[in-house]
Amino acid sequence: MKKDTLIKMNNWLSLYPDSTHPLDEQRFFDFVREACLQKDKITETDLKHSLTELHPEWSDTKIDRFIDEKTALIENLMDFYDFCISNVSIDDEQNEIWNADSLEDFMEAVGDLNYHEIYELVQAIEGNVEALTFFEVIDKEDTRTIIYVVLNISFKFSTSDVDKQVSWLEDNYMDGLDAESWYGFQYAMERNKDE
Repeated sequence: MKKDTLIKMNNWLSLYPDSTHPLDEQRFFDFVREACLQKDKITETDLKHSLTELHPEWSDTKIDRFIDEKTALIENLMDFYDFCISNVSIDDEQNEIWNADSLEDFMEAVGDLNYHEIYELVQAIEGNVEALTFFEVIDKEDTRTIIYVVLNISFKFSTSDVDKQVSWLEDNYMDGLDAESWYGFQYAMERNKDE
C-alpha cells in the first residue's frame, strides 16, 4: 500500500471508524478514493494490523466483524470507481440487439404494438425510412434488418420477401386491410372515442 493511502486509512481508523457521523464517513471515502487513485489493493491484513494498533481495546470479534463489513464496502466502492473511469457506458450493454428468427417471433417478442407502431413497421419493412421513430432499417446487399429501437429487438429478411412480410402483418394484425386503410380506420376509431 502506498504511503498516501496508508496515511488516509490510519486517519480514518484512528478516530471513530465504526460511527456513521458524516466526518467519519468523509474520512472513509477520502481513504477509499486515495486507494483508487493509487491503484492500491486493500487487504484484510492491512485493516487488521492498523486496527489492532489504533484500537487495542477492540475485541477480536469486533475487529473481525468490522473488517468483514468494511472490506465488502471498500471493494464495492473501488469497483464503482473503476466503472466510472473505464469509459464503458451501460448503453453499450443496452445496445446489444436480440435477433428474432422471423417476423412472427419478432412480433411475439416486442409484445403489443400500438397502431402507430404497426403502421410504421410496415413502412420499415417496405424500406420507407424517412419518418421512422420506433424502427431502424439496415439494408445490406439483398437483406433488410428491422430493429425495434424501444427494446433492441430485430429480425432480418430477404428484400425479395417484402410483400410476403407485409401480407403476413396485414393478415395477422391489420384485419386483412392494407396499411393506409387500416391506419386510417384505427385513427378514425381513436378520434371517435375521444369525442
